[in-house]
Amino acid sequence: MKKDYLPVDEADAAVDETGFVERYWTDNWKHHDTPPDLSTLARRDEYRLMRPFLATLPAGSRILDAGCGLGEWTVFLAQEGFDAVGLDLSATVIDTLTARFPAFHFVRGDIRRTGFEAGSFSACFSWGAFEHFENGPGECLDEARRILRPGGWLFISVPFQNWRHLLRDAGRLERWDPEFNPTDGYRRPHRFYQWRLTRPELRRELELHGFRAERITPIHKLSGAGRWLQWSVPVLRPNTRAYFLARRACAAVMPAAYVSHMLLAIAERR
Repeated sequence: MKKDYLPVDEADAAVDETGFVERYWTDNWKHHDTPPDLSTLARRDEYRLMRPFLATLPAGSRILDAGCGLGEWTVFLAQEGFDAVGLDLSATVIDTLTARFPAFHFVRGDIRRTGFEAGSFSACFSWGAFEHFENGPGECLDEARRILRPGGWLFISVPFQNWRHLLRDAGRLERWDPEFNPTDGYRRPHRFYQWRLTRPELRRELELHGFRAERITPIHKLSGAGRWLQWSVPVLRPNTRAYFLARRACAAVMPAAYVSHMLLAIAERR
C-alpha cells in the first residue's frame, strides 16, 4: 500500500482528519454545479461488472451508496428498482442533493460509523472513498460488513498501485514528486490524501475484514492512459485532439496492470 499526500494551507494542516476530508470533498463537489448525466452510468466499468451480482437481488433490495458525492449512482440504482440510500460526510453535499433530487434518499454520515442497523442492507458500494483515511480501509470495511446481511455484496473501487506507479515510485523522490526539493525539502505543509493498493493487498484487506473476495479487476484504463501521458509526455497538452487520440491509442495497447487508474473489488460478506 502506498500513501499519497496533498500540499495544504496552514488551516487544513491543523484540522482533524474527519474535518479535512469533509472540507476537501465539499470544496471539490462545489465545482459540479449541474446535475450529473445519468445516461452514461450503464456504460461505466463499475456497472458492467456489478450488474450480474445486482441481478441476483430481489426488486426493492436496500443498497447503500457509501460516499455518494454527486448522487448520480444513488438516483440511477433507485430508478433501477432498488431502495438506494446515498450517504456522504459533507452536510453541504447532502443538502444540495436533497434539494436537487427530492424524491430520493440522502443522509449525512461517516462511512466508518454510518449509524444504520446491523444487517440492514443487501449490498453496499463505494467508488473512491475507502482509501481516504490514514488508518487504512479497515474501519470502512468493518462498518460495511456490519450493515450488510450475511451473503450481501460489497462493491468498492480504490486507486490502483499499478506497475506504472511501482516503477515510478522506485526512482528518486524529486523525479516523481514535484513538491519536493532536494535542497530545501518540502516548502509547504502536506497531509495524507489516499492509499493506493495492489490487487493482492486489496484482497488481503477484504479477507481480513470478513469478506470473500469474488473478483478484483483493474478499471478506468482510458483515464489511466491519460495520466501516463501527462506524466511521461508533458509537451502533449491535455484536452487537445492530439492528446485524446494518443490517450485512446495508449489505452488500446497498454496492459491494464500497467496503466489502469482504479481497482474494482466485488466481495461477499461472510
